[in-house]
Amino acid sequence: MKKSILSVCAAALLATFTFSHQADAEQITYFRTDTPEFKASAKFGKQMFDAYQCALCHATREGEPLTDAIVAPNLILAKERLRPEWILDWMIDPQALQPGTKMPNFFSFNEDDDYNLILGDADAHVQYRIIVAIRDYLMILGTDTETALMAQ
Repeated sequence: MKKSILSVCAAALLATFTFSHQADAEQITYFRTDTPEFKASAKFGKQMFDAYQCALCHATREGEPLTDAIVAPNLILAKERLRPEWILDWMIDPQALQPGTKMPNFFSFNEDDDYNLILGDADAHVQYRIIVAIRDYLMILGTDTETALMAQ
């Protein structure tokens, strides 16, 4: 009898703790943006963002309207609308996620005999670092953090 009462109490305590401490999606933080490593990556990401000319197709400022040239989603919304890991998958191979998309495959990875991407070779490491850096930059695009970081 004691064991079942303890089990019930433990389960109730666990349920209370779990449900009272659930975070809303807006409160979930995927990674810290205040570390020196993140800041260095985001700063490099800005350089790559400019080098790949992402702003030729994407809006990058609040309320920026679509035009004949700006036809892709507003990237200032990426940090609020997209999971960071999805952004990585998208940049690795946008055609795999949305066949026919206008987003080009900027990165090309070696493939094995079954056409699976090989992400473990040296070339893939360099490309993946660029992709992560661009994603990190998108996570601060349009924020005070971006302004402060780019002023350094």
